Amino acid sequence: MLGPYEAWQTPDIGYNPVGGDIGGPMNLGEEYRWNVKTITYGFDESFLNYFGQDGVTAVNKAFALLNNLPAFSQTSSNLLEFSTDTRRDNYQASALALLDLKSYVLGTLMEEVGLASPDRYVWTLRSRVVINNLPLYTVIRRNFDPATLAPSSYVNGVLYTYTILPITIDPFYDAIEIPVDPLAVGPTAVASSIDDLLGLGLGFGQFFVGLTRDDVGGLRYLYRPNNYNIENLIPGTTGSSVGSPYLPYDPNATNRNAVVDTALRPGVNHLTFVQGQYDSMVGNFITITNQYQDTYVSNSTAITQSAQRILTQPDILIMAEDLGVNANGIPLIMRRTGTVAPIWVNNNGINGQGVNAGPGQINGQVVISLSKVGPYIRNAGPLNGQSSLTEETGNSSFVWGSFDATTNAPIVYPTGSSIYELEQQIFGGN
Repeated sequence: MLGPYEAWQTPDIGYNPVGGDIGGPMNLGEEYRWNVKTITYGFDESFLNYFGQDGVTAVNKAFALLNNLPAFSQTSSNLLEFSTDTRRDNYQASALALLDLKSYVLGTLMEEVGLASPDRYVWTLRSRVVINNLPLYTVIRRNFDPATLAPSSYVNGVLYTYTILPITIDPFYDAIEIPVDPLAVGPTAVASSIDDLLGLGLGFGQFFVGLTRDDVGGLRYLYRPNNYNIENLIPGTTGSSVGSPYLPYDPNATNRNAVVDTALRPGVNHLTFVQGQYDSMVGNFITITNQYQDTYVSNSTAITQSAQRILTQPDILIMAEDLGVNANGIPLIMRRTGTVAPIWVNNNGINGQGVNAGPGQINGQVVISLSKVGPYIRNAGPLNGQSSLTEETGNSSFVWGSFDATTNAPIVYPTGSSIYELEQQIFGGN
């Protein structure tokens, strides 16, 4: 599970050591989640201009994979109906250094609904102290079995051990996961796919066809109906002036906008993502009213109330920007909203007396911004009498694309790019 960094989760022991991470791994009972069933998303003008309708179609496929999940209460206890590895390879896309837009957004969404990278945090450092010049490390697990919820060294059937290494570039220390089986290839979880620390992440030409068993196990823990947390409604929520369409309208009702805010609530059991519409004529989103039935518990009784949210912006906004470069001058691929208040809110104060990192809730608005810097060439030197730097001596960058397991040619972004032009750029010739 993902959440805001705890005080002990510091860069020197591997928590956001190089920037780019948005939160740290949480323990059981300290999870963060959405407490509405319907989450809206939308694309702004920058995304539409750069990625076009093909980009919208690709990202919609990522949301469709989440929408098509069964209700978590209907999944089997061991989740054997889900694959342990949903990665596939398109070798033409790999040769062209294409990064799959759908899959990359899908991995990002795993974070924004509350999951951290299980492959990275099977083993993680709790502390590093030096006593009499002797470094001492405490190593813990923040990965949990999807069926039993016990701390686990397995992710999708891959058994991990670790080695503690100093990473001297930054510097920091980390417990680096190592598959016990040397033939095992990880990471496998979709939730791990955009975690590029030390090379973890989805490779060129790779794409996902669905969520893995451990991804679904993590989501089931967060959103299962028997996971009760005291939560507030998302700010701006009111009682519905119309009420449920299945209940009679009472014209004599008073205080129809009253709503119970702070209450014990179950997980919503299933998340549904709905696209909001962008009005290109006036440059903003069309306001919608999301009416829904909120369930809370009072005196050991489940109570349903009619609630509504008036949304002038989608809960998840997807954009395209030139995001700048990292410390090594390499353009950033993506930026997304971090686990910061008031978007991620720690509800520990209303759930118990101890000082804990959660449980909490995710309120939105989440912003996912994808790089639009376009294909670039990386040159180094010249040194020691090398010839001048040219296009031919440089290394090409990744390129956004969309592809699958069919023989169809990959789609290349930005809008207007062609697979033929990219092949000419990389391989040359006529």
